[in-house]
Amino acid sequence: MLNTALLSGDRTLGVAVSGGSDSTALLSLMAQAKGPDAIRAVTVDHGLRAAAKDEAGQVAQLCASLKISHEILTLNLEDGADLQARARAGRYSALCDWAQRSGVAAVALGHTKDDVAETFLMRLARGSGVDGLAAMPEIFERHGVRFLRPLLDADRFELQTYLRAQGLSWSEDPSNKDPRFTRVQMRQAQPFLDDLGLTTQRLNQTADWMRAASKVLEMAADTWISQNAWGDHGDAVFNFKALQVAPVETAARVLSRALCNISGNPYRPRFSALIALLSNNSAQTLHGCITYHHGDTLRLTREPSAIKEDEMRWKITGPLTATHVIKPLRESDFTYMPDWRDTALVPRRSLLGTPVIWQNETFVAAPIAQPDPVWSASAANPLHFSK
Repeated sequence: MLNTALLSGDRTLGVAVSGGSDSTALLSLMAQAKGPDAIRAVTVDHGLRAAAKDEAGQVAQLCASLKISHEILTLNLEDGADLQARARAGRYSALCDWAQRSGVAAVALGHTKDDVAETFLMRLARGSGVDGLAAMPEIFERHGVRFLRPLLDADRFELQTYLRAQGLSWSEDPSNKDPRFTRVQMRQAQPFLDDLGLTTQRLNQTADWMRAASKVLEMAADTWISQNAWGDHGDAVFNFKALQVAPVETAARVLSRALCNISGNPYRPRFSALIALLSNNSAQTLHGCITYHHGDTLRLTREPSAIKEDEMRWKITGPLTATHVIKPLRESDFTYMPDWRDTALVPRRSLLGTPVIWQNETFVAAPIAQPDPVWSASAANPLHFSK
């Protein structure tokens, strides 16, 4: 029921516990497998229901009885459009911050076979491709934090049976029965699908095959990238002719990897938007990036207006002091560099957003636009076209 191989090692692990049956069972099973001293639990209260505070308190009581460290994180979400997507993004952000602060090696999540089946149906309804229909990975990373899913071989009924046998109770979130949400609609449709042979087990088997197929496609993308793409001072650069004749799945896959890497957005752009890049010769904005043609290449660079204040895109080498400030290069900064065309390391479109060092109101350096022996800049997250 619990994949203990994912939990091996002597480092402390985190576990996200909502108070529902799946995560409560995960907490108990991990306590048995690793011991309470090797676990730290965390509960995210999205701030959407008054009862959620009491449910988080019940998790705290259970953790106290198991002698497991526990912390409650409170968000301030508001009801409205895209609620579940916003809640998921807020939850992961909070969990990542907590994991880095707590020093845990990874955070375990209570996803089960039921979650795999529901996600498969949701994405099938959206017309997703191989990656979208693939089973959830057991291990993944987000914002530099590793997450584990040790319960993907278990279903909800098994876990609830286990909890009853242990004399443990759990909370029921009413949103899990709210038909406004697509996931709930799929959950409520499952009994009818069972009658047609589309059981949770069958859907999981198909999702597993899709995961295997996805790995083959990733290998094909790796090979294509090694021959036709490269990183250049934070940009992704593609041989455009090779991109046009590549299998459409490969072309979309490599573009998606680069866009996600440069923007920091873990979610892939729509397939239709990716394919549009292959037939449009004008500059476009997509996924927080600008795509444009330069000679025989297609370049992807960060969109300056999408750069966040706290976005750490560059490592600066030079005599930095407390009075220096690093800002993205703007159009007006070119006046300080009359000879930038002779020195710039990347085309003009890609220069916007590269680092400029200021000291008070004085322009000091622009290492990508105007390299010098004193100051240099390199991408904080070098482009590796990571999956």
